[in-house]
Amino acid sequence: MEHLIPCKDSNYCLDQYSPQKSLNHNQTYSYPYRFFELCRNIHDVPHSIQFTHNKHDKSQNQSQQDHFHSPRSDHAAQQTRFHEQSRAKKSSYALNEQSSHVGSFKNEESNRKGLLTTFYTEVAGRSSITDASDYNQYHNPTGRIYELGRDDAFSEYSISIAQFYIDSEFNDTAMKVPIDALKVKGFQVKHVKTENECIAEMSSNSHQIVWIISTNQIQNPLFISALITYHSSGGVIFLFADNTSYVCHVSQFLSTKFDITVEGDYYGDKTLAYKENDHQQTGHFGQHDIFTGIENLYEGITICHPIYLTPASRTKFTIIATATDGNSSIVVYDPPATSTEGRLCLDCGFAKRYRKWDSAGTARYIVNASCWLLGIEKRLKQKK
Repeated sequence: MEHLIPCKDSNYCLDQYSPQKSLNHNQTYSYPYRFFELCRNIHDVPHSIQFTHNKHDKSQNQSQQDHFHSPRSDHAAQQTRFHEQSRAKKSSYALNEQSSHVGSFKNEESNRKGLLTTFYTEVAGRSSITDASDYNQYHNPTGRIYELGRDDAFSEYSISIAQFYIDSEFNDTAMKVPIDALKVKGFQVKHVKTENECIAEMSSNSHQIVWIISTNQIQNPLFISALITYHSSGGVIFLFADNTSYVCHVSQFLSTKFDITVEGDYYGDKTLAYKENDHQQTGHFGQHDIFTGIENLYEGITICHPIYLTPASRTKFTIIATATDGNSSIVVYDPPATSTEGRLCLDCGFAKRYRKWDSAGTARYIVNASCWLLGIEKRLKQKK
């Protein structure tokens, strides 16, 4: 009878017990059967292929002859049993060690979930909340407990807001409103208005997140390369564009890094509705942490949209909201776990931030997005 290939680790192999590996491993390799003198399955073919039985692999007659001609056979058998018992104990110890590691891993995962709940609310990821105590005129639940991030939870993190578009309405007073909302979550916020200041803030390594509010012209030719360096090193970016030509910073960054441009001037001024899997359906947004506590979301006033220059560029971003003209209006980039890059979010209608802050879901969406962009899950893992 031919056995499977002997496992090089013999009975000390832990893969034979692994829930993930044991099936394939045990169909490939064989092991010595412990306490082979007591085995009653010696004639069972599958069992005998999987396990080697030492003395029992001989014929019974040969075994009897060996026993008859060996005056010390009893002693040898006792020695064999002793060694096999010792091995069994060692293997059992190793298995217990493996179990303790599995338990430790589960505890670690539990700790991560526990840490995560210190940042996110109990309703994280839910747009449709049917048991809220009150709803506003847009049928979104009222109260910050229905937002993604917990109040004061993000005090270790900082956002640099680079406001390149400025007009009589979009002034310091208007900017104070979203800044105050971010501070409720604990974020430290630095507000700058020039590319040089923004480059300095990104280079300082003081901010995990940068907002880029685009305008119609880039002043510093080094700005885009600085932004790419920041993002490639783990920096998170919230990109705000509006109608052409107030897309310059956003479009050039996306074009350089992802082969995507931004353009368009659609007058929207309507409200998008939530539907779980309708991210790409006209006038809808789908399920995402960013939309926690939002069933209706104002789309913006004058809206642009991304243009994908290559087939590959279409796979980079995920569409999570589609404007009422059928073009994507909010898209996100969530890099692979092994990447050093930060997350990105592109919003294609920034005027709502200062003209329609109190419209359907706008304030909650902006703050939620900033909390999600941080990628707290990955940061917690990196701290371990």
